[in-house]
Amino acid sequence: MASSKLKVVRKIFAYSGFFILAVIVAFFLTFPYDALKDRARLEADQAGYFLKIASMGPGFFAVRAKGIELSKKSDADPPPAPLKVESVSAGPTLIPPGAGVTAKLFGGTVAVKISGFSNIHVRIDADDLNLASSDLKEFSGIDFAGMLEAHVDLTLPRVPVGAGPAEPDLGQASGTINIDAKGLAVNGGTMTMVIPQFGPEPTPLDLPKIVVGDLSGKIKFEKGAGTIEKFEAKSADLELQATGTLKLAKRLEYTEPAIEVRFKPDPEFQKRLGLIGSALSMVGPDPKDPSWRMGRLTGYLGRPNFR
Repeated sequence: MASSKLKVVRKIFAYSGFFILAVIVAFFLTFPYDALKDRARLEADQAGYFLKIASMGPGFFAVRAKGIELSKKSDADPPPAPLKVESVSAGPTLIPPGAGVTAKLFGGTVAVKISGFSNIHVRIDADDLNLASSDLKEFSGIDFAGMLEAHVDLTLPRVPVGAGPAEPDLGQASGTINIDAKGLAVNGGTMTMVIPQFGPEPTPLDLPKIVVGDLSGKIKFEKGAGTIEKFEAKSADLELQATGTLKLAKRLEYTEPAIEVRFKPDPEFQKRLGLIGSALSMVGPDPKDPSWRMGRLTGYLGRPNFR
């Protein structure tokens, strides 16, 4: 008797599971992918970007787009090189319940998972990103080298906003950010940056070869207040360390750094830096060790000040 009841229960679970699976498969097979592609292009256009998508269709319980190119609208000649992404897959996650996005770019992957109800848990894992990728060089204008991994694990509480529903507040987030790079270097290229000693206008700079070496960093956040527990790199060209805090804001660009950056460049390397080397020589010595120089990063992430 018990055996027959168990068989009935098994059949119910089997049929229920098959029905749910069939519904999910039908959803992804009949999804209006062309309409979604047009919507994505429209959103990018309104934000000031050109978006190209070679194809879009069903993936493994996900919507998958391939051959993505995103570039900023500009009248420059030649136009800015696009950011190229091999593929992007987006779909639901079961454990924990939420949504996930996985992108393949620069020879590696970036996976984002968002879950939770009263608190929003955000997990970002960037693995095996090859900074020597030709796509990154074309997009940034800088010839990087090295491999990069980064992991972000943050919990954002929902906070009431006026009379509307509660929204996740980055300014109250808790968690960690870890960064590890192996063989990090710059082999050349052009970078545009503001150097306070040379005026407020961005200055294009031709970069010499810069070997940073292996870089490791960790930041821990408690209710929006971040502490740099570790940030250091060392090579024949440069030794680098950073300590201090980051105060998160609801919008990332308004995050306030209060960071002391200590560096010790090799004298011959500093000569090779040219204009950048001249700017670095204006940074004062570290009071604790005059063989090092120390500057302070303040302001906002959107408009940082380094002195």
